[in-house]
Amino acid sequence: MKNVWKIIGVSAAVAFAPGAPLSAQDGRIEGTVVVGQVPVDDADVTLTGQGRRVRVDGSGRFALEDVPPGIYAIEAESPRWGRAVESVRVIAGQTTRVVLSLEAVFHLDEMVVSAGAGASRRTEAYQPASVVTSRELVALGEATLGETLSREPGVSSTYFGPGASRPIIRGIGGDRVRVLEGGVGVGDASSTSPDHAVGLETRTAERIEVIRGPATLLYGSSAVGGVVNVLDGKIAREPPTQTVSGFVEGLGGSVADERTGAAAITATAGPVVFHGSGLWRDASDYSIPGFAEAGGPDEPGEEPGTLENSALESRRGSLGLTYVSEGGFLGVAWTEQRSDYGIPGHGHEGEEPEEAEGEEEGAVTIDLNQSRFDLEGALRFRGVIRNVKARVGVSDYRHVELEGDEIGTVFTNDFVEGRVESEHELSSRLRGALGAQYATRDFRADGDEAFVPPSETGTVAVFAYEEFEVSEPFRLEGGLRFERQSAQQPAARSLDRTDNAVSFSGGMSWDATEHFSVSGSASRSIKFPNAEELFSNGPHAATRAFEIGDPSLNKEVALGVDITGHVHGDRFRGSASVFTTGFRDYIYEVGTGEVRDGLDVFEFVQGDARFSGFEVEASVDVVESDAGANGPHLSLEVMGDYVSARLTDLDESLPRIPPMRFSVGTNYRQGPLVMQGTVRRTTQQDDVGPLESPTPGFTMIDASASYRFFTGSLFHDITLVANNLSNSEARLHTSFLKDLAPLPGREIRLVYRINF
Repeated sequence: MKNVWKIIGVSAAVAFAPGAPLSAQDGRIEGTVVVGQVPVDDADVTLTGQGRRVRVDGSGRFALEDVPPGIYAIEAESPRWGRAVESVRVIAGQTTRVVLSLEAVFHLDEMVVSAGAGASRRTEAYQPASVVTSRELVALGEATLGETLSREPGVSSTYFGPGASRPIIRGIGGDRVRVLEGGVGVGDASSTSPDHAVGLETRTAERIEVIRGPATLLYGSSAVGGVVNVLDGKIAREPPTQTVSGFVEGLGGSVADERTGAAAITATAGPVVFHGSGLWRDASDYSIPGFAEAGGPDEPGEEPGTLENSALESRRGSLGLTYVSEGGFLGVAWTEQRSDYGIPGHGHEGEEPEEAEGEEEGAVTIDLNQSRFDLEGALRFRGVIRNVKARVGVSDYRHVELEGDEIGTVFTNDFVEGRVESEHELSSRLRGALGAQYATRDFRADGDEAFVPPSETGTVAVFAYEEFEVSEPFRLEGGLRFERQSAQQPAARSLDRTDNAVSFSGGMSWDATEHFSVSGSASRSIKFPNAEELFSNGPHAATRAFEIGDPSLNKEVALGVDITGHVHGDRFRGSASVFTTGFRDYIYEVGTGEVRDGLDVFEFVQGDARFSGFEVEASVDVVESDAGANGPHLSLEVMGDYVSARLTDLDESLPRIPPMRFSVGTNYRQGPLVMQGTVRRTTQQDDVGPLESPTPGFTMIDASASYRFFTGSLFHDITLVANNLSNSEARLHTSFLKDLAPLPGREIRLVYRINF
């Protein structure tokens, strides 16, 4: 913690150097928010990253005074009509005029804040990104982060039952994908094992952003595969336009008799903003189309239709307090999360068959407790240095694995991460950011599944990011990061190690025409071996393996190239990405042929690997009417993704790589009614690694309908969701439990949310 505060103090001192604001150097933004040709009178307009938010007047007009020169993302949102995002350039002494045209929820070029030094639109980001907004989360929000995002291009999940599921991005998961809460690590143990839940709740999030591809430059060694950043409102970055706002929600689901309630409130008193949120969830064992075990019952006499030991209970609460003004903000927040969930399948198998014969194996459940403290602040300036932003997250994580009524293993993780960034604008064409990051992790496992000895890991890094506008339609970006990691095993100091790494990336963005743009990036990213890969030496029941680490593992070096094209016409929108990443000294597990404690022995080894593939998504308006007149609007959507991952030195496929997927859907909107239907096809995966079996393909049919109506100052959302309407048996090739735990069967879910 002392190092974190030193970094913050030094950066703050540098930031104050420009001195007092110079109003003569400022510009002005004025504009109108419309839907179709009709002005909107209930929209909030936010100048992202500047602490500026205003409400439009009765004619849909707004103005933002004293804005420093630069390029900004400006966003408008109306509860009746939707959202709009535009990029604006502010010039000193001049007024910039903009028209923000609101569009349907499924029709957006969303804003992204996690992909660079500042906010930008998806079509302007150098790397492919996906955004899930709060309104979409009403229908899509699942109990786990992995399943919530599994419909996004390039994203699948580890699926270890309804209580534990982590995102996989382009076939890469685990410690190579960083899961963040507001820009810093969550601090849970989900990257250690797939049966460990992510310490987040999606239903109380404001938005979730997914950066597909290496994000090591900004977020560190474990972001070599990508980043998932969950953003909520517990610390306010802009002042609210309403004195009191929030929501109350109730959910009922049929497949597991789920009952979920959630609520959030934000209240202001002058410059002080209070935020509180809470969630309560209870779900029983969920229904499945047939037997749990692929090919038949896993126990004699077992009845089909229910996945045993898949029940889930969750509780989460957050409180936040922020002082916010145009000059900056400072906020603190406290979050408590409790979760109890079962691990489907056979439980923790470690006994020899003859020892277990005739004994009834106890169900394995996990009792998770996490406390988290957040401190975040920003100071904003005029001049070369624009701001200093700092955030610290402190997490106290503990979960107990119960085998029946007996305590099997206790996992604890004490985690601290701090980061500070300072954005600058050296000229009208050159801008960027400098930053530093610090993190410590004290991890411990005690009990039957203590496959990893206690370990302490610390990292410190500095990074720089610059963007140069060659001409108005053509931009270049580049960045550099130096990172140092120390990994220690207190019981065996002879195994301690320290690694240094330099990562860098470059990119381009070209608006070729009014309706077509292309972006690309190339990167050299470094991943340090983690404590599990270095020090493991014991039975790991979740993966059904006796895992052995190697303290002499080298750093992974990844060289990646990504190219994305965007089409954004009046009636057609689409994007397509192709990518390839080659790894030197890729870390993976390989079976030795030995057996210990009734489990196959796997060792962490290294080799060369390559991941290549594509993603595509597009929508076309079949029927388009004047949105301001509540006319009908119908669009068709398609999505597809594919990844191939092989060990190039052995010419073998890597295990648990998602197969090709594609989907076709319709979206219909007329006034307050929105209806969607999708057919999703996951193909058979027969390109398997050693000791793997093929996984059959499956088809899912999903539908939803949402109706929004207003009563005074309140607006109500009633959403009916139907998942897996055909009641198909579906098993994920990416899951260790694919042959023991299929996805849920047919589900009908009703959600009622009151917004105020």
